[in-house]
Parts: sequence; C-alpha cells; structure tokens
Amino acid sequence: MNKRIEQVLPGEILAADLKDPAGRLLFPRGATLTENVIEALTHRGVTDVEVEDARKRLSTAQLKQAAERARKFYAGHDVSLPPGPVLLGLRTEAEALRMEQGLSPLLRDCRGPLGSVLSSKELPVFCLESFEPPQLSAVAQELNLALSVPDPSSSTVVEIISRSPGLTARLLRLVNTPIYGFQRKVETISRAVSIVGLREVGLLASSLLMVEQFGVIPKSVIEMRTFLEHSLGCALTCKELAETTGLAEAEQAFVAGLLHDVGRLYFFTSFPERSRFCIDSALKHQRPLLTEEALFFGVDHATMGQRLLDGWKMPEGLGRVVGSHHDPLLAPGLPLAGIVHMADILTHATGLGCSGECGPPQAHPEVMDLVPIRPEQMVDIATRIEQRLGAIMGAF
Repeated sequence: MNKRIEQVLPGEILAADLKDPAGRLLFPRGATLTENVIEALTHRGVTDVEVEDARKRLSTAQLKQAAERARKFYAGHDVSLPPGPVLLGLRTEAEALRMEQGLSPLLRDCRGPLGSVLSSKELPVFCLESFEPPQLSAVAQELNLALSVPDPSSSTVVEIISRSPGLTARLLRLVNTPIYGFQRKVETISRAVSIVGLREVGLLASSLLMVEQFGVIPKSVIEMRTFLEHSLGCALTCKELAETTGLAEAEQAFVAGLLHDVGRLYFFTSFPERSRFCIDSALKHQRPLLTEEALFFGVDHATMGQRLLDGWKMPEGLGRVVGSHHDPLLAPGLPLAGIVHMADILTHATGLGCSGECGPPQAHPEVMDLVPIRPEQMVDIATRIEQRLGAIMGAF
C-alpha cells in the first residue's frame, strides 16, 4: 500500500525497492523502516513509499461482530443523519482493527471502577458559587500577559518560554513531530517562532502549561495517558479540519482541541472521588457523563472549561469555543466551535484514547453546515490522525 512519508510508522516494511530519481537503490524490498531511516528518506525528499499491509483479513463473522460492537456504542443515537453513517463506519473499522490485533473491545477501556467508590454523602464539598480558577504558574501568567498585548514582543515571549527547560523541551519535541513536517530539525524556540509564528508558538506553549497545570489524574478515575491521547487526537483532528476547510487558523484549532476537555481535567484532578462517582453513576443509569457532571458539580466540563480559560485571560473566543464544543450552535459566528465539535465526535468514533465519557457525545447534524466537508475527507483525516498519533504522543 502507498503511504505518504509523514504517515509511515517505525517498524513498517517496504513492499517494493525504493530508488532515487537516478535509479540508484536506496533501500531494498523487505527493509524495515526505522525512525532513522524515515528521517533520512524525508531529508532526501522522498514523499511516498510502498509498505506492506500487515493487516490480516477478517472473516465475514468477525466483520459482523465489529459492526455489532459499533452499533452498540451508538445505541440511542440516530446514525442515519449525517455525520452518523461516517461515525458508525469509523467505529466499525476501529473495532475491526482491535480484533485483528487480538485486543479487547474498545468499550472495555472505559468500564469499571478501580477500588472502592465513595457514596454521594461521603463526597468532598464542591461549591460552584465560590469557584475561582486555580492560579497558573508564574511562567504561564507571564506568557499569557505577554501575548495579550496587540503587538507581542518576540524576544520577551522567547525569553519567558526559555526560562523553563521542561517547557522548552516539550515545545521543541512537539514542533519537530509530523504535525509540521519540517525538513530540518528545529533546535531553538526563536527558530520555531520564525517559521511557525509568534502567537502560534506562544499559544502552544501556554496550552502545554495548562494541560500540566493540574498534575496527573489518579488511576482510580482514568488513565492519564489515555486522557491525553484523546485530547491530542482531538487537537490533531482540529488542525487537519482547519487546514482542509480554511475556517480557522491551524495552530489556534490545535490549541482549542487540546484544551477542549480542560474542565474535565480540572474535575478529575481536583475532585477525583466526585469524578469517579460521576463516571460510575453515568454507567449505572446509562446517561452521558456530561449529564452527571451537571448533577454533581452544578456545571458540566464544557462550561467549567470556559470558566477556566476566561479566568486565565486566554484569547477572546477560545473560552466560548471550549464551552460550546458539545453544541456549536451556542457559539454563532465562531466556526472553530464547529471544528472542535466535529473533531471530538471523530476522535470518539475512532476510539483514540478515552476522555472518561464511555459513550459517544451527541453529534449535531448542523455541524455539516458549520464545517462543510465531504464524508470521504472526514474518513481520510481520521485515518491520518490514527496513523500519526502514536509518534506524536512522545512529545507529551
């Protein structure tokens, strides 16, 4: 099967001899494409390679079982309306892939408490009226302040980011992933600013700081890595949708996708017992976790995310986008809200990570008008994200 070089994963096998334009053999058929080999081919300007399709064919019975699992995931949802058919197809494909790899069904990844769960009367008190956003780190506060002026100083932003070696390393790892596809390695923040853009790099840095603001989610609630995988999968999908439609800046879309569940991250880390109770109650009563959050916190994670971002003085509009990502019609005039909504439902359909919500979020058919994109483009984007996510997770 033919693949773009940026879609090739380490460990894949060449299906045909790879030659340069002059006909000289670069790598023979059967060669394993390691990370170093892929990087070398990229530097040589190779754009496409033929790799072996390692997937085994499923029987008719197995394909039927994968489709049944997908329908079970979307039980109670009208998948006859767009983008329902695409979502159901992607979920069927994801379940089939799990079967090919000998893995358990996707639904299992979100199920069941770890350890004892407190009763509702034992839960720590949460008072919405007295809520104030947690104070950001000094670096994050300075960075947001520097970016809030009409004409930010490049030297100031670079100096603030460089003050944190950990942030600098994570940001450079992110910039050097296939998200950007630069031919040469970016080794400094100033270089990243010059080729990506000042506000874009600043927003990426700020979003990375916010993701780690709350620390690690306790395992009794959900695996932190699988939560980050969902957030990053949504962020990458947002970026692809923005580039495909031209409705929003790609980097802003990436940041919105990365932070779309920041309200849930706050719930999970600051109130793990109440969050675990919400998850278990949602499973018991077969209701969306979004509904349980409103019952037990007085507000759902989308609205909490908006409160956090507005309280942290993030760019105008970002809070509204995050606050309306489950219902983009609440943010008229902000096409980015539709992009995040579509990215979120696509990420759930493909089973990338887990946000704590074990069922699919409600897909609004109106999103097809807000984000005009063909079904085959949706499938293509979802497939690319699935192939790239593993390599990009290393930046986090």
